[in-house]
Amino acid sequence: MKDNSTAPIISFGRRAASYWYVDGLPEILFGLMLVIVAALAFLWRRYTARSWREFDWIIVCVGFTVYFLMERGVLDFLKSHVTYPRTGYVQPPEERDWSYRPLTTLSLRPDPPAKENVTFFRLRTVGPIWLLFFFMTYGSPPAGWLVAFVMPALAATLYLVNRRSERPYRWWSAFILALTGPVFLWVDVPAPLQRALPFLLSGGWLLAQGVCRLVSYLRMNPYPRTAEGVRA
Repeated sequence: MKDNSTAPIISFGRRAASYWYVDGLPEILFGLMLVIVAALAFLWRRYTARSWREFDWIIVCVGFTVYFLMERGVLDFLKSHVTYPRTGYVQPPEERDWSYRPLTTLSLRPDPPAKENVTFFRLRTVGPIWLLFFFMTYGSPPAGWLVAFVMPALAATLYLVNRRSERPYRWWSAFILALTGPVFLWVDVPAPLQRALPFLLSGGWLLAQGVCRLVSYLRMNPYPRTAEGVRA
């Protein structure tokens, strides 16, 4: 099975880590969470009393917390029904976080081989989008120029930090995400939507990435059938 959207990966560990993203499900799940959070934050600011509107940041915090707690369980369930029956089971990659540091010791014994079946999705994709929280969910709704600035900055960050990772993004795809920001220099965004807009845009972009990969994956790998034509 060939996936031209990722850079060549030599070791078995890196191939296993890349396999985790071959179906697009991790991006679909995270993108869906962002879209839901943006929609709820918009409704909160649109329909609650003025004194309560600034508390929409709680929705963002709850959304990311639920995502971190349930991500692997939901993905394991989805992959057990979509991915593994088609192209086989591979040990899911270990998630590295902000606290990860390579361990260096002084010893005459040879070091154990480094574990390569790892992913930095939370650090390199979820992390930069989480930082939008500090720009967009504090104080008064931001001006349109801020949205125009943060979206190109986010697109450049996602492209650069992931270009040699287990899940790189193509430059033209990141460029499309970057263009979603400057558009709002000329478009008047309703005030209740201004703070939630970057989450909506980045979530929609990730959903599009994941859905395209999933459609391509399902087309290349139909569900296996028995000789009688009944699903195995």
